[in-house]
Amino acid sequence: MHLVIFDIDGTLTQTTNVDDQCFVQAFVDELGLKEINADWSCYPAVCDSGITQSIFRQYLGREPRFAEVTRLQRRFAVLLEEAYRQEPGRFVGMPGAAQTIRALRHDADYGVAIATGGWQLSALLKLEKAQIDIAGLPAAFADHGITREAILAAAMVMARTKYRQPQFTRVTYIGDGVWDVRSAKQLGIGFIGVAHGEKETALRAAGATAIIQDFTDYDRFREVLEELRYG
Repeated sequence: MHLVIFDIDGTLTQTTNVDDQCFVQAFVDELGLKEINADWSCYPAVCDSGITQSIFRQYLGREPRFAEVTRLQRRFAVLLEEAYRQEPGRFVGMPGAAQTIRALRHDADYGVAIATGGWQLSALLKLEKAQIDIAGLPAAFADHGITREAILAAAMVMARTKYRQPQFTRVTYIGDGVWDVRSAKQLGIGFIGVAHGEKETALRAAGATAIIQDFTDYDRFREVLEELRYG
């Protein structure tokens, strides 16, 4: 069985911009921190937990407390809800993403899982607004680890249990960030990028060779998966 693991922001959903804005605003609202660098590629661990840890160390000189992280998560979710009410068009799925998830779930050759750098509370909210159903799928979030590699590893452990597979014949991560490429390389798994324009250029520079713009052409996506499976 070939395990296909999907990222969320910029991959299954077109929510990267609203996510970034609300995430930064949560730190302003809860901690009064207004000079946060939103270029996530500069952070050693690109996920909500890892970025939060770095911000606390840089601005407050200490680790975040559990209660503080909980407050940030809740404020972040509230801001996303407010943004959705004001502009629901910012919470849409990547073209063809929902249909691709459904199709793969019905294909016995494939297992499907989720591994995202977002916290579970905010990630599930965005998926719900974008009408992408992941109910019952193995899913790992920033709550499961500080690094993207740890989150991916958690998703794979969950998937082995879910699909009763001691090992998968192939594992492929579908993502949109240069950190996704690096994490897949570090774990020795396949990678398919979802990008175009400058973002595609950045992914190729990071070493990605298989890239799609979206999931509109499901047959082409399957071809790319098969090339990785047997390549």
